Amino acid sequence: AVVSTQSTGHIVLINTGWFDSVTTELGYEMYAERVHSLPFQSLPPMPFNTLVNAGYFIVGAAWLPALTRSRDEQGQEFCWYSMFYSGIQLARIVLQTQRAAVLDQWITTTIFCHVTLWISSHPCGGVVTRSLNLVPRPLLLLLSFFSYFLALLFPIGFDISLAAHILLAVTVGLEAHNSRGNSRSSLIFGKAVACCVGFVVLKVLDLPLKEYWTPNCVSGHFLSKLCDVGQIYYAAELVYILNAPKQHRE
Repeated sequence: AVVSTQSTGHIVLINTGWFDSVTTELGYEMYAERVHSLPFQSLPPMPFNTLVNAGYFIVGAAWLPALTRSRDEQGQEFCWYSMFYSGIQLARIVLQTQRAAVLDQWITTTIFCHVTLWISSHPCGGVVTRSLNLVPRPLLLLLSFFSYFLALLFPIGFDISLAAHILLAVTVGLEAHNSRGNSRSSLIFGKAVACCVGFVVLKVLDLPLKEYWTPNCVSGHFLSKLCDVGQIYYAAELVYILNAPKQHRE
């Protein structure tokens, strides 16, 4: 219900045209991968950047049964968002329209918000987590939702919103690990953070790397998407491990 309600809100507002002036990256020239990077004309444009989006659906579908059995409702929401995100990413790559790009940006911040709320919903002694738990969840969701309006005010408004969401997610993840984690959760948390860094850095360096990177298919953007899928997988694994009975965390 939460996923469908929020997503509907995103789509309705975007289709009003209010966000048509938001800064986004449009056009295949914004990507290092060539439109036809493989010698098969029947494939979709930028086949590697297109097909990698299936990873979001696969990870969400893979974690959904385990989180359903554990009756973790927020975890289930996270999985559904991951699967929904697969289609959004695909639409952005294939359609290359302003509104698809805006939806992609907005849902990205929303997913990071859900990770933060999911982790912070469980007992933890961290200062940031305790502070977040003092604020009603619906209000935090609204704050996250409206933070994207910064994109209307500044060319880097989305970047500011995304950076804040990432920082919060990493912080509550670290606090949760410090509070009830072990060597196993430490490794998983490290992988999640490494993937998060790769997601950001490789995306930014997509075109610059083109000058030094020989393959036309394995671009910075493609590797960034692999990291993005990885951070979703490891975020789910981290919360699942931390919420397991102590004897099952080893």
